[in-house]
Amino acid sequence: MNGIDKIEKFLSESDCTWAIRHVEECRSTNEEILKIIQNETELASKGVVLISNWQSHGKGRRGAKWESRKSQDLLFSIAISPKINPSHWTRLTHASALGISIGLKKLNFNPEIKWPNDIYINGCKVAGILVESYPDIDKNGIKGGVAVIGVGLNINSKKEDFCNSYRTPATSLLEESKNNLDELDRFLIAGSILKELHLQTKKCEKNFADVLLEIKELSSVYGKKVEVQLATGISISGTVTDFGKEGEIVIEKETKSLGRTEVEIISSAYDLRFL
Repeated sequence: MNGIDKIEKFLSESDCTWAIRHVEECRSTNEEILKIIQNETELASKGVVLISNWQSHGKGRRGAKWESRKSQDLLFSIAISPKINPSHWTRLTHASALGISIGLKKLNFNPEIKWPNDIYINGCKVAGILVESYPDIDKNGIKGGVAVIGVGLNINSKKEDFCNSYRTPATSLLEESKNNLDELDRFLIAGSILKELHLQTKKCEKNFADVLLEIKELSSVYGKKVEVQLATGISISGTVTDFGKEGEIVIEKETKSLGRTEVEIISSAYDLRFL
C-alpha cells in the first residue's frame, strides 16, 4: 500500500471526500493549493489536500518561515469551502489544532495546544497551523469562497536539524517516540491527522461549543498566567479563565484596587508567553 492509499483508507472511515494530491516539492503548499482550486473549481466544494515532500517558502504566522528538510516531516494544506459565514472562519484554526492533537493522542503522543495555533509536546513545538481566508474568491467561479488550512508537523526531524535561533524549542514525533525506530511512517500519521481534522472542522458548522470543551482539556494556557502582546504593541497580563464563543481567550486581569478584577477577551495576538 503506497502513501496516498494509506491516507485514503483513513479518510474513508470518516466519510471524507477530500481529494489527495502529492507533489515532490513546491514553493508553499498554501500557495500551490490555491492554484489547484482556481484551475479545478469543482474541488472547492469537495475539498482537497496537498502534501509536499518539501517547500522552499513555507509560511508561518506573522510572516515567519516554516523550515523542514526534504521528505522528513509532514507539510500539507487543505482547501475547503466552509458552510459557515466567513466571519466564523477563525474557528478553523482552533478546530484544526484540536484535530491534530486528537490524531496525535491516538498515536500515543501527549500533545498540548498553545493558543491559538501551535501544538507542543513536553514543552517543545511540534506543529504549527496557518489558516488563510479567501471569502471573495467566488468571483473566479468558486461558490462561497475558500479557506486554506496549512500545517507543518515535525515527524522525522532530529535535534540537530532544528535551528538554534528558533524563538521556541522544537521537537519531532521521532524525538518524542517511545519506539526505537529510525523513521516514522509520515503517511500513516498523515492519515490519522487528516481523519481527525475532517471531523473537527465539520463541527465548526453546528457543534463548535463541543470543540472548545475539548480544547480546554488539551490547552497549555487554560488556567495559566500569561502575558499577551497584541499587534498594536500593547501587552495584557492575567490568568486565562475561559475561551470565548469563537475561540478567543478570556483573561482575568489583576487590578490595583483590592478585590477587583477586569476581564479582557482577546481574539488574536502577536505573541503569548507564560508568567
